[in-house]
Amino acid sequence: MPDIVEDLPSILLDAAAAALRQTGIYPRPQVHMFAEDMESPYIGYIVCRPFYRGDDAVTAIGGLGLLPSVMGLTRLLVLWEDRDLRTALGMPGSAEAATGMSLLDARPDGHTLRWHPFEAEPTGLAQHGPYQVQTVKPRWRKPARFENVPLLRPIPDLLAIWRELRRDDIQRTAIGLEKAGYEMHWISRHG
Repeated sequence: MPDIVEDLPSILLDAAAAALRQTGIYPRPQVHMFAEDMESPYIGYIVCRPFYRGDDAVTAIGGLGLLPSVMGLTRLLVLWEDRDLRTALGMPGSAEAATGMSLLDARPDGHTLRWHPFEAEPTGLAQHGPYQVQTVKPRWRKPARFENVPLLRPIPDLLAIWRELRRDDIQRTAIGLEKAGYEMHWISRHG
């Protein structure tokens, strides 16, 4: 397979850092989808719908596995910010948890977690509707890789849904997810 799975993490980390500098908001959990049996394996990505803390966060993030399952995709790259996810799940001690982007390279038979911790250096304020949000510059610390480690609850749910390989209608599934608030971004194929 081309190096897109190796190249995409640095692109995603750069995009997350730019968003934090401009808006102060962590990217919502997202799934980047691959069909390794195709010449151009990168299909596109899905951004999680907005969610409430607790069970709704678990349901929303688990739902990211539905379309890749229906499409029979062979590999996923899942992105989330760890402290933000812990806060959304209402986990004790989440306010003291380390900030860091998690990138999970998921395959049918296992996964590799790439952990990219950072210190959030305040840089200013950004206006979001009636709210002001602190913008930050991430100061990246030493990254780490872990094979087949336990994951926060909604991520195994997402992987389990994906690995079920459902036989539903792809278009109906995509439309249903979009109506629920998920954002789809497809790679355009020319030629």
